[in-house]
Amino acid sequence: MSREICRRLFLFCQKGSEIVNINNTMKKLQKAILQTGLAIIISRSQFYSAEQNRFIPIISLSTKVYHYYPRLGVWKDQTFEIIRTSSQVEALLCMVDIHKAVSA
Repeated sequence: MSREICRRLFLFCQKGSEIVNINNTMKKLQKAILQTGLAIIISRSQFYSAEQNRFIPIISLSTKVYHYYPRLGVWKDQTFEIIRTSSQVEALLCMVDIHKAVSA
């Protein structure tokens, strides 16, 4: 992880002298983004890595989009995956960027 990402996360999550829980911060950002009209879905899963001998958590951010299917000639809802990562920091920073983009 780069030094800049660590610095941005620290400055974003610092509340007085306490560090805020990343999960709670992601939920708050999700609600703030929802107030602008964009629904972000946070999905979590895991898989076992025999190489590391542990379970690896995966975080996925996605949203619903209205997509046209030319062969069928219809519009349907489709889930669009924004990011899929094993790093909570990357997912949080992605949500920060989305929040900045939709609230500007």
